[in-house]
Amino acid sequence: MLNDDIRDYAKRSVLCWLATMSDDGPSVSPKEIFACYGEDRLIIANIASPNSVKNIHADARVCVSFVDVFSQKGWQLYGDAVLMRAGEGGFDDRQAILQGMAGDAFRVATLFDVTVAKANEILAPSYRFKKDVKEADMRQSAMRTYGVKPHAIF
Repeated sequence: MLNDDIRDYAKRSVLCWLATMSDDGPSVSPKEIFACYGEDRLIIANIASPNSVKNIHADARVCVSFVDVFSQKGWQLYGDAVLMRAGEGGFDDRQAILQGMAGDAFRVATLFDVTVAKANEILAPSYRFKKDVKEADMRQSAMRTYGVKPHAIF
């Protein structure tokens, strides 16, 4: 389910967005520490997300989205999530990956484990409506928009 393209965009994305459902309707929450895990899992550090925890407890269905802001491409991953805690099978391996990403900035005490059932590619509208648009063009445009200047690698 998690192909190389999905893994690549997950690594290039700064944030992912976790969408859950509540009694009040959909809720979307940014998450900055996440990784692909195994063949069909996305793991997300639960840093400070009591609403996500509550919503997933009531309805496990989620959508996680991430986009490389420069290429303006990414993925939506749909599946079911569970909250994992210390002492649960598989927690230690997952937690070690996320804690390694967080370093000393955050303590990853719990995490969301999403079993991915479906994936849809995200593309900026320009890819669909501009004739012959190339990813390199989109990158250059985004860098201009955000005032980013690439540096030379020696």
